[in-house]
Amino acid sequence: MDIVPLVSTIASCAEPGSVDRHLLHQRLTELVLAVRNAKATNVDSTSLLTHITLVAARLVSHRVELSDRERELVLETVQEALTPKAHRPLFNVHAVVVDHIGRILVPLFVAPSALPDATRLLAINAWRQLVKVASVHVPEKHSTQKSRQLPCALSLCDYIKEFMPPDYLSLAVCALLDNAETADDQRLRVRALEALLDLFQKDGLVDRVSMSSMFPGTVSALTRIALAQLPANSQNAPKRPISAVRTQAFHALEAAILVMYRGSHTLDKADVAEEWAQQARGGSKSIVDVDATQANEPDRLQQILWRLASLRHNSGTLSALFSLFACVSSLECASRMPEGCVQVAVETCLAVAGQQPDLASSYLLDLKLRCSEGDSVGARVEAVLEPLLKQFERFVTNGEPRQRSDVLCVISACVRVLGQHRVLPLVSPWWRSQGLPALLTSLSISLPGTSLLISDTQEPLDDVSYVLENYRTTELSHALDQFVQSMADLFTPREMGAQLLSLLFDSSDRQVSVLWMLRKVAGQATLGDLSSICPSAFQYCVDFCGSAPDPDTDASQRAAHELMVLDVVSTLVPLIGPNVAYYMDTLLFPLLQTTMASSPALQAQAHRVLDILAQQTSSTVAHMLHDNVDYIVEGCSRQIRSVALHPHVFSILCGAVQLVGKDILVYMDDVVEDTLDVCERLAYEDDEIVTGALQFLEIVTRTVADEPKMIEESTKGRVEMLDPDPIASAIKAMDDAAASRMLEDLVLTDPIPELPTSIADPKPNKDADIEPEDASAPEGNPLAIKICLAIQSFLYTDSSAHQLLALKTVHNSTSALQTTRDLLPLLNEVWPSLVNRLNQRDAHYVTLAACDVIERVCVLGSSWMRKRVKDDLWPHFERILRNTPLQMQRSESVLARRILHTMSKVVEYVTLDEGMAWTVCVLVVRFFGSDVEPELIELLQKMVPVYGDKVWLVLAKLGRVDGVQPNAILDIGVSSNIKPPVGICQMLGL
Repeated sequence: MDIVPLVSTIASCAEPGSVDRHLLHQRLTELVLAVRNAKATNVDSTSLLTHITLVAARLVSHRVELSDRERELVLETVQEALTPKAHRPLFNVHAVVVDHIGRILVPLFVAPSALPDATRLLAINAWRQLVKVASVHVPEKHSTQKSRQLPCALSLCDYIKEFMPPDYLSLAVCALLDNAETADDQRLRVRALEALLDLFQKDGLVDRVSMSSMFPGTVSALTRIALAQLPANSQNAPKRPISAVRTQAFHALEAAILVMYRGSHTLDKADVAEEWAQQARGGSKSIVDVDATQANEPDRLQQILWRLASLRHNSGTLSALFSLFACVSSLECASRMPEGCVQVAVETCLAVAGQQPDLASSYLLDLKLRCSEGDSVGARVEAVLEPLLKQFERFVTNGEPRQRSDVLCVISACVRVLGQHRVLPLVSPWWRSQGLPALLTSLSISLPGTSLLISDTQEPLDDVSYVLENYRTTELSHALDQFVQSMADLFTPREMGAQLLSLLFDSSDRQVSVLWMLRKVAGQATLGDLSSICPSAFQYCVDFCGSAPDPDTDASQRAAHELMVLDVVSTLVPLIGPNVAYYMDTLLFPLLQTTMASSPALQAQAHRVLDILAQQTSSTVAHMLHDNVDYIVEGCSRQIRSVALHPHVFSILCGAVQLVGKDILVYMDDVVEDTLDVCERLAYEDDEIVTGALQFLEIVTRTVADEPKMIEESTKGRVEMLDPDPIASAIKAMDDAAASRMLEDLVLTDPIPELPTSIADPKPNKDADIEPEDASAPEGNPLAIKICLAIQSFLYTDSSAHQLLALKTVHNSTSALQTTRDLLPLLNEVWPSLVNRLNQRDAHYVTLAACDVIERVCVLGSSWMRKRVKDDLWPHFERILRNTPLQMQRSESVLARRILHTMSKVVEYVTLDEGMAWTVCVLVVRFFGSDVEPELIELLQKMVPVYGDKVWLVLAKLGRVDGVQPNAILDIGVSSNIKPPVGICQMLGL
């Protein structure tokens, strides 16, 4: 449709007194589409704008009562007409267009409460397009209104100055700030700030003269927007800005500062903005000082910059904030900016540079270049650095986390900017007397932070930096690394290492901190850099590893100290190279002992050091230990003979056996004999030593059996199952006597797994038996037999930890002898002790562990078990099942589930007596509908192939066999209240 007739129609239907609402709304909608089509068909933009301007002006000038939607259509039409094709600026726009549209748009968004957000948003968008007009065509009649002759084409800036009201721009700025500060629609706030930015960035539109009167109010309003504050007399709640709002506020503030301070013209002391900016309090405080940023003083530029600097930790708007402060401290603004403002800006940029080096790299290079050329910025950087050095101890030891981060970032950035020649005289005496001691104090260990070091529930960590309580966050850790790196660049590694080494031997309360620093320095140095201190530092670590723990030292502090020592060892070993062999005799035993530590972090670190030591000999850890097996075995044998003086000798042996494997067992006969002697002598005297000895014997039998770990990834996700290795889990928890109650709670809630094994379970062959006198069967491992027979007495002790270890050893031994002639004699010997553990009443987890071993015995000795199931095993199981209520507690449920699971193994591998099979069937069906129903169904499924008739009869009596009435079956002692699940026969294959 042609636009000119459409505009005429709109004008006629909008005559005052005879407004056709329906037709007006329809024609405005058509006008929007017509404008879009006209732009697409390359209609002359100037003519198009003129017609649109006339109809818009007519609608407004006639004061037609437009609805909100009609007004939005008018504004949408104006915006479409003002939007140039291909984003090119509009030239030679008719003066009528700028005059009429400019006067129409600003009132539409000058009173935010009067119009809806959508209307104001369209008005601001249209005004943004108007500001982008490049030139205005001025007719002769416009030009004659002035006393002087004007050219026929003016820039938009010149036209507004000549023909628009004097307060036009001020009114627009106030309206945009009002929308940005109080509007509810976040999009409207962002668009208002973008329009303000366009206004300030338009060349010549807002100059320093016109900005001077608006500057204080503009800066204050933008600051309130960024900080989510409102004027003191406002009753509204502050509008919390989203990142986009805050970012645009920073950009607009930067543009306003550039308009006000860019250039080198002479200051006008009578200027309102200059007077306002200069009236800051005397002196300057660091932005790191919280009190300075919270000062309740009048809004002056320096105080505003202080408050804005507090947003430097907001990562979403950090780039825009840095750009703002970089502008304030730039060469083009710094000459006119008040000195206090420039110093605040420089310090803020340096703090950001420490946090985000990539963001501020070009800024730091510019500052460094200006410092080298003698610019005054060097003095400003020094002015920033000096107070931080004086108060460094207060900030890093007692300050808030962000204060520590800022101080470290600013100092490290200052060192890089000023350069070694300029900063060394200032920093060197401070570092020796105050800086290094204060930093080491701040690196001290905190007990709550290191409690995880002795917890076996944490994953092993590769980095040991988390032991530093005050630097555990990513931001603080990065700031600390930046600071240490800057100090290491300033001083030589030799000088830094010498200072740290002297503190290492002189200070007992800061040794962990010194070790952390030493690791940082050594990690970036070579042997030539540290040749004078490396042997002494390494000797300290070796001596510490070989020293006995101080009984007065907290366990977590000792663990943290050990962790840091091992980290330093792993750093220094590559520097020492093959010469590390001279320290092996002192270092090897402590490392093997640490591989069995309760802390997974310590274990991982010990393994890491062993790997690095093995690399120095171009070998693996197993080969390295095997080459030193004589030293290990002989040394441990001597320690066992005086075990009271060496209570951790069995941890060393455990570590050696686990790392080397079967190959070390051929050297272990005498060691095992000595260990069994210790168990016999100290069984009732020293619980800790005996526990370590039993743990070593268990690992030996496990290595003989060569079984994989019982915990497999495939069983971890099962629901309602028991711990796959309850014995090992229980032993680990029993390290602390106070953990026994927690242990029961832990084990009783874990799942019951299928018993994995290193070989396939033999098929149930209930008629076969293993004859021990069969000459074709090989002899069993004498080490496993000796250990198993010797430790069975610990099945009767009062210590649950000893019972669990003994049960695990029996389990390993039977696995090691499974194809030998010695299996059945061994089972016959330990069976009474094993069955006796089913009487355990005070520790359910011992009964659970005994069931685990019994399952293994059923698999390996099915014929041998036939009589013993009825006479020895079933009476215990029957007693437990009869005493288990249907409404079970947690521990009762877990125990019943394990008994039913073990009975499934028994039924699968051992032939039951007919009477016993009937008793089992009748007794266990009472658990239908209880928590243990899945295990009950598993047991019945295993019984069906051989005892299916008995299972069918019981289910028929319970009414779950189709076509059979329960009353037709004689009483078999089953309660009629039992309700098996529907379809149970199909589930069992009956």
